[in-house]
Amino acid sequence: MNAINDSLSSIRVLDFTGELGPYAAKLYAGLGADVIHLEPLTGDPMRQVGPFFQNTPGMNRSLQFLYYNAGKKGMALDLEKPQGRQIFLQLCEKADLLLESFVPGYLDNLGMSYDRLSAINPRLVQTSITPFGNFGPYRDLKGSDLICSAMGGFLYLAGIDHDKPVRSCDNQAYRMAEAYAAVGSSIALLFANRTGIGQFVDVACLEAVGMALENAAQYWDLEGVIRRGRGKVAGEATIHPCKDGYLAIVAIMGKNKVMWDPFVNWMKEEGVEEWEVFDNDKWIDVAYRSSKEVYETFCRIFEKFTMKHDKLTLYEKGQANKVALTPVSNGRDLLENPQLRHREYWKTVYHPDLSAEITYPGAPYALGDLTWRLGNPAPALGQHTAEILKELGYSNSDIESFAKEGIVHVG
Repeated sequence: MNAINDSLSSIRVLDFTGELGPYAAKLYAGLGADVIHLEPLTGDPMRQVGPFFQNTPGMNRSLQFLYYNAGKKGMALDLEKPQGRQIFLQLCEKADLLLESFVPGYLDNLGMSYDRLSAINPRLVQTSITPFGNFGPYRDLKGSDLICSAMGGFLYLAGIDHDKPVRSCDNQAYRMAEAYAAVGSSIALLFANRTGIGQFVDVACLEAVGMALENAAQYWDLEGVIRRGRGKVAGEATIHPCKDGYLAIVAIMGKNKVMWDPFVNWMKEEGVEEWEVFDNDKWIDVAYRSSKEVYETFCRIFEKFTMKHDKLTLYEKGQANKVALTPVSNGRDLLENPQLRHREYWKTVYHPDLSAEITYPGAPYALGDLTWRLGNPAPALGQHTAEILKELGYSNSDIESFAKEGIVHVG
């Protein structure tokens, strides 16, 4: 038996998520769990989210859908119909984990509350991933990744001084919540394995985002200071242009002279024009480095040097001189990154329906005795519906009837 079959192959996960939630189930699929991605008959909304393969929209062409649902089976059913709910209950009876991102109260209103689900399967763990959680005054408010990032403080923290807030690329608030959902579900599954008792796990994007603010809340609580980015304190986590893009440098933090001296020596060895300006202990003073004039002086001198070199050269030179400097990588840089290539991070999967290979990010971690894999291509709408229904004991005629009645979609 290979390593993948020794990992989570005994775990069955029902993934009834859309734009919010799919990465949580993907983490289980990557370790061999039997993950069924459930969709409404109209399809997972993420199927309509770009970018699309070759910039052509289509149900099976969303690159985000293809990535987040690789390694999963696919089934489409209508929970609004009684028989659809009956099939869902049968699936829950045999499942270990239900991951869902329905609006709070939706399943309850259909007569499928956690109390009912746990009555037929006491070991079931149900993890709900929503913008604000299932309890509290905001539970019924509409939410999105942007709303959660803004309300959770993530946008403000990324800005500088009085600049407008900055949004990170992609749906980072959703991804944070999904990572916590995977962790919380694992803890609940471990408890269920030991006790036979499942539980309801409530994950709120707002709280997950709050965990990403480092010590911003404590700054206000303890010092009355509203923290933002340090992007305009000279040499202290600043971004600068170079010959082929940008780099980030932390030449000093606080009054840490032991960091600053290697930077000054590097500038001296490179023969940077006006390097002597940096050779002064007043640069150790945070207040001095925080002034607009000093920041502009740092940029003027340092960028004369950086604009003569590419990112990789500056990175290697900086590291050799014990200066914390790194390239600001773009997508091409990541694909060509020698560290990621050495670790075989990027994985390529052939998609028969697209007649093409697509490269995806690989394992989020390397485990000593467990094998992670990307798995088969993401399923087409209803691709495994018939197979799963047969596992539940339904005949071919039953399945044909369900399809005609709009209870399921068979791909």
